[in-house]
Amino acid sequence: MFRITVVVENTVAMAFRPGIKRGLLGEHGLSLLIEGQGKKYLFDTGCGSALLHNLDILGLAPDCIDALMISHGHYDHADGMKLLLEKRSKPLPIYAHPDIFARHFAKDGEMRHVGIAWSQHELEALGAEFFLQRESGFLSPGFCLTGAIPRTCAFEQVSGRFFIETETGFEQAQIPDDQALVLAGEKGLLVVTGCAHAGICNIIARVKELFPGKRICGIMGGLHLAGAGQSRMEKTAAMLKEENLEFLAPGHCTGAKESWQLANGLGLELTGLNTGEVFIFE
Repeated sequence: MFRITVVVENTVAMAFRPGIKRGLLGEHGLSLLIEGQGKKYLFDTGCGSALLHNLDILGLAPDCIDALMISHGHYDHADGMKLLLEKRSKPLPIYAHPDIFARHFAKDGEMRHVGIAWSQHELEALGAEFFLQRESGFLSPGFCLTGAIPRTCAFEQVSGRFFIETETGFEQAQIPDDQALVLAGEKGLLVVTGCAHAGICNIIARVKELFPGKRICGIMGGLHLAGAGQSRMEKTAAMLKEENLEFLAPGHCTGAKESWQLANGLGLELTGLNTGEVFIFE
């Protein structure tokens, strides 16, 4: 059984609902606490403004986290690392792709740095123990990081607004550090994404390669479909419909209209992904 608590997301669950704590904060970002097999893993950290506040309200001490997984090196998923490390009394294993420390930028009129604000050396000095690899791997039974995602779906292109700064200037970014988490249970798989810059269909293809014959039951996380055109939405829904999913909880960068459109295309009830929500997967 896996228990997933939404620690940070753009939106906050309504506090009058049973089990929802009062006083939680939302921010542009994502962080999920995933418990299972006797472990507590944090998937992403948000920007950092809400992480420690929300952990405290949820009754979760920073030291209770066994390891941290970073989906990719953008600030809204990784900048909370520093504050988390500063509040711990022991080192923290951190699993990610080696390119999370690349110089990530976005062009919104002018170039804006959207990468991690802290260097690897600065974070290691605070107790970070980085395990950086491009390959897939299990953290423990039931928890598998996909590693780098092969890009095979022609309609899933990384947004042209993202760039990498190199020694010779800015280059269009493919965000190779983007990866997903797979929660593997006896009945099937749950795919957890940060932003899915690699494309959710590419991610699903990678998961099927890693777990041949296993059923993918659900998808949770950011799908980076906000502003996606009608053609991409239709192709995405068509490919995902082949998986006969039971559960869809998109959030963060997916887009409200696009979330509803995808759920309708899959014939699924749309499940909200809001700060404070708790999900149980058998």
